Amino acid sequence: MKKAVVLLCGLLLVSGVYAAGTQMSFGLNFGAMTDDSFSFDYFYPGVGAELDIQVGDVLMISPEITLYSIKFEFDTLLLYPGAMVNFTPGGFFVGGGVVKPIAISGGGSYSTDFALKLNAGLVSKGVKLTFYLITVFDSLFDGMLIGANLGFRF
Repeated sequence: MKKAVVLLCGLLLVSGVYAAGTQMSFGLNFGAMTDDSFSFDYFYPGVGAELDIQVGDVLMISPEITLYSIKFEFDTLLLYPGAMVNFTPGGFFVGGGVVKPIAISGGGSYSTDFALKLNAGLVSKGVKLTFYLITVFDSLFDGMLIGANLGFRF
């Protein structure tokens, strides 16, 4: 857990220093994800934050962190820090990156291997709508998590 937090803080610091001369925006996201059966037996509402750093005209780097609960029960929380690289032609974006799933429960925490996150959506100056899927590298596209976020950018 400590390594993931240190890694995320380092990534945010480096990206913040790099972005000092480029266009960037901070976003707060609200959304949910479920498994790929869409039965909503596994329903994870979440809240997150991200820093969108525009690099050139069509590339955006986005370090992010999202905190999910399980069906609005807060005895176990899921933390997903990660980083994305997105292609941004106009108001549309598509990209991918990695996340590190961390479960926090009963005063302890454990994490799994890095997972692949693919996303696409619409972005404007003040709002970002994202659809995504998360899958483990060992069995790509088998047992995926699928979700959507509505983000407000500042």
